[in-house]
Amino acid sequence: MTTYLRYEILRVIRNGAFTGYTIGFPVGFYLLFTVVFDQAAVGGSDFDAYYMVSMALYGAIGTGLTGVGAPIAIGGARAWTRQLALTPLRPGQYLLVKIAAASVLSLPAILAILLAGRLIHQVDLDPLVWLALVPALWLGALPFVGLGIAIGYTFRDEAAQGVALAVYFLFSVAGGLWMPTVAFPDWLAGVSELLPTYRAGELSWRLIGGESPFSGGIAILAAWTCVFLGLAAWRFRRAS
Repeated sequence: MTTYLRYEILRVIRNGAFTGYTIGFPVGFYLLFTVVFDQAAVGGSDFDAYYMVSMALYGAIGTGLTGVGAPIAIGGARAWTRQLALTPLRPGQYLLVKIAAASVLSLPAILAILLAGRLIHQVDLDPLVWLALVPALWLGALPFVGLGIAIGYTFRDEAAQGVALAVYFLFSVAGGLWMPTVAFPDWLAGVSELLPTYRAGELSWRLIGGESPFSGGIAILAAWTCVFLGLAAWRFRRAS
């Protein structure tokens, strides 16, 4: 299991597109939008800090959707699943490896953007808040690992990558990662509050605002996590 986990991580890292999607684009967007937009406060937080955690989550989500999940289809989901059946690795262990790989691979994206915020925009947060942001962002991205795996076992070849990117874009925009939901019309803001991206971002937005990260929205995020991971397990069994 450890050997397969190492292989999975190395396989994704060697993909140049992975680095661009999950690190290059979010860092670039962060630097672009924090320079172009006025440096106003959002929800009691400095805009540079607010957008820093938004783009860190955006990069971490991309790991599950485009870096780990979708390549399952490109690699031939059914053939690979049958091959695994000949090994001692059980189906549950295989899914755990995928989740663990995505968790490890999300850290570079999270750390790169937090570092950009600190070094380029001098984002000033309490040391404990900096430390708490990493697990909060990691936890917020977890549901999308399950969604990425489900997409990989539902669509074939490059279609899975296209679906993953479309879902990535829609959830990110509608969930308030590209722009704060205070700029949304009321109806869209209401929809946004039901999405996992918004509730995942809320964990970190509350942290930088000096509040407890846990609110009523954690139940919504937990529900999405269960749904997406359950969907991943179901699609994996169908492909076996």
